[in-house]
Amino acid sequence: MPKIGFIHFDEKGVVREDTVEVTQEQLGCECILPARFLGGTCDKFYTCKYSVKVDCKASPSKLAENILKDMKEKQAAGEKTEGLNERAEEVVCAMCGEVIKDEDGPCYGEEGTDYEGKPLCEPCYYEDEPYATIYFGGEDAEPCYISSCRNETEGAFTVQWHRTDPWRGYYELKSDAYVEVFTDAILSGHESEEMLKKLYDIVLERFEEEEIDFVRAFCRSSNVFSTGLEIWVKKDLVQLLKAYIIIADAKQAVDYDNPLYSTGILMPRDALERFKSLVGQKHEVHTDADLIDVVEECGQDFVPEIVEAIGREGKE
Repeated sequence: MPKIGFIHFDEKGVVREDTVEVTQEQLGCECILPARFLGGTCDKFYTCKYSVKVDCKASPSKLAENILKDMKEKQAAGEKTEGLNERAEEVVCAMCGEVIKDEDGPCYGEEGTDYEGKPLCEPCYYEDEPYATIYFGGEDAEPCYISSCRNETEGAFTVQWHRTDPWRGYYELKSDAYVEVFTDAILSGHESEEMLKKLYDIVLERFEEEEIDFVRAFCRSSNVFSTGLEIWVKKDLVQLLKAYIIIADAKQAVDYDNPLYSTGILMPRDALERFKSLVGQKHEVHTDADLIDVVEECGQDFVPEIVEAIGREGKE
């Protein structure tokens, strides 16, 4: 099979040399742009007459999308347009990039989502992993999902990504109709997991007894072992007062504020105790979060401080 060599810039602006095998049919057309054989964007994606016939690997550039949009608007206005190829009649999924071949046509991202108004194939629309799973009420309530393209809460809730650093974070709910009365993280395998389950069961039972209009939700985080638990109550003064009293009672019943549940998360407990013995007189450190706060406050100065404390301990 004949080969063609290309010297071109890659996405990072680095000069590359690539060689590809080509068929006689591919050589028989006039287009020899690198994007056609190697992938990449093309300004003539919707107007090139060879694109479909020669198995072109290019994708549409922003200019190509603008050209298509302009021509479609002219067609809708009754103006004559020529030059569009078969691809112009195809609808491509905004999530996976594949041509949508569903019999009922594309789904569209719902209002307020990342893919609002954009066409999506059924698998991407229905199988996209939810940011949050919401239940309006107790154990009999059906789950409602908020994902990058769906919001099944009818606008009662939206989600927001809370970034803790450039790589990590978690989703949290926002609402104008409900007030958040409790939130915590369910940590798989940690002692707090069982405690939160007991608190959760107590709160749900009491809320239903008091006929409180509440919502419970589970939100994703970047940590696969951590899931956000949120409980919300309808904006009503009497219901909110009842909810806060019930949650306070439940916290006391399960010993919610026991330091056991706020340690052993970011580091082994013996390591935390070691830090406490070294810096406890200067810094107030009781939990993992306290130690992180100290590290963030002291920055680079904290390491020499620890080294100095270890040195003093060795002399005693």
